[in-house]
Amino acid sequence: MARWLISLVLLSSVSVAGVANANSTVLELLSDSQSLTPQQLIAQAEKSYPGVISEFDIDVINGELIYEVSMIDTQADTVTEFEFWAKDGKLIRQKVATLEADDRDELKAVRMMQEMELGFSQLLKTAMGDSTAHIVEAQLDHDLGISYLELKLIDQHGKRRLAFDIENQRPLPLLKWD
Repeated sequence: MARWLISLVLLSSVSVAGVANANSTVLELLSDSQSLTPQQLIAQAEKSYPGVISEFDIDVINGELIYEVSMIDTQADTVTEFEFWAKDGKLIRQKVATLEADDRDELKAVRMMQEMELGFSQLLKTAMGDSTAHIVEAQLDHDLGISYLELKLIDQHGKRRLAFDIENQRPLPLLKWD
């Protein structure tokens, strides 16, 4: 029994250290002044491709930061997934698919943004306010009759999440968690 408890304590401390190390690596990569910030890449994608950004995510492959962007084109009824190098914004991969039932919540939020003539980068700027945190993930969603932006941010204090009501342009306290 004692060995089992010691093993459990050692494993949990290793996994906590692994998560902390992964967070610091992501923060270091996002803080690299030689790379495009997520906001810069998002603005670039908005200008270069048709549709509305519905999702942004980061990935680290072989120590390189990759930005993943999904855009919904309501005119063509498609969702396009892009992968870009963070260091220069160069397109790595692009995949187009027809909108499916799974996309309907994001589609509702996209339509609200279109009605409001609001871009994803504008929404991010409003939602983040004066925050200097880095965006790890951002996704449009619609639930309980509310279209919102869900954000995952990271800074030197760690990760945090927040939700931002698109229509009323304010944080959603009920969906905000740390």
